[in-house]
Amino acid sequence: MTKASPPGRPSKAAQRLSKQVILQAALPIAQSKGVDALSFRILADQLDVTPMAVTYHAGSKKQLLSDLVELAFAGVLDGVNGGNPVKRARCIMATYYGCALKNANLLRAILDDVTLMSADLMNVAEELKVSTDQLENSDGGDVLVHVLIDYAHGFVLSASSGEDNQLTINDFLRGIDWILAQAAGDLAAT
Repeated sequence: MTKASPPGRPSKAAQRLSKQVILQAALPIAQSKGVDALSFRILADQLDVTPMAVTYHAGSKKQLLSDLVELAFAGVLDGVNGGNPVKRARCIMATYYGCALKNANLLRAILDDVTLMSADLMNVAEELKVSTDQLENSDGGDVLVHVLIDYAHGFVLSASSGEDNQLTINDFLRGIDWILAQAAGDLAAT
């Protein structure tokens, strides 16, 4: 049960409360336990404030999830360098996979409600399309982009499905390399 606040000046914890503080407390919970384990009451207890204070700063649960997605995937492509289209697409996929695996529970929430998708996530598809459009066997549309991203999502969901899971990023990249070799017309690489 949440403690009743005494009348008068709010506690120092309540004075420091902000959306950023709430997001920093909520992200590890979402990452480790999933979005269903995330509640305003749990956050309030952790931050030593009332659930109403959390609601005031965070908004609705959907807004909180949207803000968490934005935080978790912010700058997901910051480490991606140029290079030929195959290397760039591979780097995009490796970088995205690493971030998505760390945030697999948020990825599940996005797959349940695509309105949670952030601008940085949409940028992954856009940047991937720039690279794949330059490949010899590109479809000229979004099919190859969808195949690569759907493959990444399936792999993330599989790799995060249990503690004894043996899937690695190298397993993921073997599949990405095969798909990109086909798209590049480099059949000798397969």
